[in-house]
Amino acid sequence: MTTARLGVAFDLTSIPSLLAFQPACALADELNVEVEWLPVASLGKAQRGVPTGVAETAAQRHARVRADYFAKDNARYAKWQGVALRRTAEGVSSALASAGCLWASRHGVARAYLERVWLSFWANELDIECRASLAGALAEVGAPGFHDADLKAQWKAHEADVAARGVFAVPTFLLDGEMFVGRAHLPMIRSLLSGPSE
Repeated sequence: MTTARLGVAFDLTSIPSLLAFQPACALADELNVEVEWLPVASLGKAQRGVPTGVAETAAQRHARVRADYFAKDNARYAKWQGVALRRTAEGVSSALASAGCLWASRHGVARAYLERVWLSFWANELDIECRASLAGALAEVGAPGFHDADLKAQWKAHEADVAARGVFAVPTFLLDGEMFVGRAHLPMIRSLLSGPSE
């Protein structure tokens, strides 16, 4: 068994990040790997549509078809994982909930926090822009005091650290100085963590 540390950069408003969460946890449990949860805050953005009455260009059609495919693919994987997707993240900032993850990390309960908050957000059961809701979730998992927490300096340092490590997309996995973008790399990461077969 290994005692390696796996960094996982994610955004709570990113469905691909959400769909990487359970597989990353399963891998960590299977191989006894410590996970460093690295929240990246962004603002959920709407997809650009084509104005009504305007002919769609080839590039716009390609972008639309591609977006439609990935939306269906995400829905398929969410159903397979038993994850409820009952909302969009359009216009939702993950900054406060990401700061909550840092607070949870201080108390050693980041994974429990993410299980509680992430799944509830996408099931449309929790407002991740509401400090009181997040404080309640944090208290539930053993990290009370978020109401009074001032994490500005810690968050700024965290953002600088994640940027310095080269993260430019989510989900990203960081292992031994190597960066792997997307959950498709989890089989390779498992192999690297398992070491050479005997």
